[in-house]
Amino acid sequence: MRILLFIFGLAVCGLSVAAATDDGGRQQRYQQLYLESVCQREAGNEVAQYRLLQRALEVNPDGAEAYFDLALMQKENPDRILEYLAKAYSLSPDNKDYAYEYARVKAAMGDSTGITLMETLLGDEERRDDIYAYMCNYYSWQQDYDGLCRTLERWRQVKGDDEFMSSNKMRAAMEFGRLDDALLIADTLIDQHPYKATQYKAVKGEILLGLNREAEALEVYNTFSTTEAQEPGAQILLYKYALKTGNKQLETQVLKDIVVNPDMQMQTRQAALVQYMGSKTDSNYVARRDTMMAMLLPLPEEDPALLAVMLNEMQKEGADSLCIPIFNKLLEINPADEYSRINLMQNALRNDDYEEVQRLCTDGLKENATQPLFYYFGGAGLMVAKKYEEALSLFERGRGYIAGDTNTELVSSYYCSYGDALHQMGRNQEAYAMYDSALVYNNGNEMCLNNYAYFLSLDGVQLDKAERMSAYTVEMRPEESTFLDTYAWVLFLKGDYEKAREYIDKALDNIGNREDQDNSSLYDHAGDIYWHLNLTAEAVDYWRQALKMEPDSQLIRKKVTNRKYYKD
Repeated sequence: MRILLFIFGLAVCGLSVAAATDDGGRQQRYQQLYLESVCQREAGNEVAQYRLLQRALEVNPDGAEAYFDLALMQKENPDRILEYLAKAYSLSPDNKDYAYEYARVKAAMGDSTGITLMETLLGDEERRDDIYAYMCNYYSWQQDYDGLCRTLERWRQVKGDDEFMSSNKMRAAMEFGRLDDALLIADTLIDQHPYKATQYKAVKGEILLGLNREAEALEVYNTFSTTEAQEPGAQILLYKYALKTGNKQLETQVLKDIVVNPDMQMQTRQAALVQYMGSKTDSNYVARRDTMMAMLLPLPEEDPALLAVMLNEMQKEGADSLCIPIFNKLLEINPADEYSRINLMQNALRNDDYEEVQRLCTDGLKENATQPLFYYFGGAGLMVAKKYEEALSLFERGRGYIAGDTNTELVSSYYCSYGDALHQMGRNQEAYAMYDSALVYNNGNEMCLNNYAYFLSLDGVQLDKAERMSAYTVEMRPEESTFLDTYAWVLFLKGDYEKAREYIDKALDNIGNREDQDNSSLYDHAGDIYWHLNLTAEAVDYWRQALKMEPDSQLIRKKVTNRKYYKD
């Protein structure tokens, strides 16, 4: 019904326009079109707004407000903006908003008549703070100190705020290098506003430093009480004094004080931290880093911004292990900080601290139960700890939170670990289906390809497929002993003993920790391969090494005792 009514209304409007031949009718139609353009603007429909404004001007070429709105729509065409504003102003010269915008654009384009027009506007309406502020900015851009001072003085008479105008004039004098003028204004502000004396004394000290009167600047700092000396302005004054006089020891101390000062602006604290840390090639860098860490970590910070800067400095250095205390602190400040939590989980996995992995994942799921990464890391930690049933349960819970926009590499890794858990629980066909799903998301997932190939070989099925997958992993990572072992074992099961020996030898050459219990199967495989090549003595030696790592294996013991291969 609403659509029918709207169409009917348009039909009526069309008839009325067709019938309207006098000026009153055209003006009415113009107003209708213009008001509709305003509605479209509020709805965010710029194309419709633009067309309606054009139609409105066809009906009434003297529509000042339509020209003004068109000007505001010309984001990247300054000439067209000026053209439309000039038209709006000429049609309605008494409209102060049109006049101001026209003057502002002219001034921004370097036409001084824009400022002349603003002066005229101030004569008609003196309390326009926006005009005074723009004129002050304009004279600053033009480096016109006298024009800026005139404007500030005129503004002061209207606004009645002596401190505001004087402080702005002082800052302008400093910016334009009129330091003697700035010093006189600073003294006046100190006398007239004792409740802000600390702030203005600090500025006075900076002015004195600019005038190369370092001793007087230090005298200003020494007039501060103990409490005042900790104020941001006083600290910055002392730092600039240290820089000016080349006092490195004082500079270092002040930088440290600024960093740990909670009253200081965070941006200033961050800059001071970076300045204090200095170059990483400096021989004192490590000592400064350790000093800063000892200062930062005990601070009762609620804003992570400062620690984030320190973390960035540390990561540039490549000091990953030293970042852990910062990640812990960031997580203490914000338990929902997933970046810090994930980095801590990765570190715990590297250190085989599976209890810590579980703690981090459990707490992370309390903050965000829909984050697949927590299920993935938690399950991976349980898998390494050989808690396969718990890992499988966690993977199953988290699977429902994998969405269409989840990172494809994460999905692939997730399904791979899920498949590992299924295989450990004897659910082999489900495991293979899960591996296939993992490879859909990333067909180059080397860990998935290796595990899939190895478990197929253990089951003695699809050996050609297992060989293809394993060959790919060896091609990609020819020095990875686990991948070499899998490939050798698949070749062995296919009866290619000579080629299997070539790859098992490469695997043995690339073992990192030869005493690692996880390598027992590699030595066992080597023994099996060598036995089938009639190299019995060598085979028995490999079986003995496997038995040392896995003394409870009755099968390996039987091979050693009888000097003979037995199938699993």
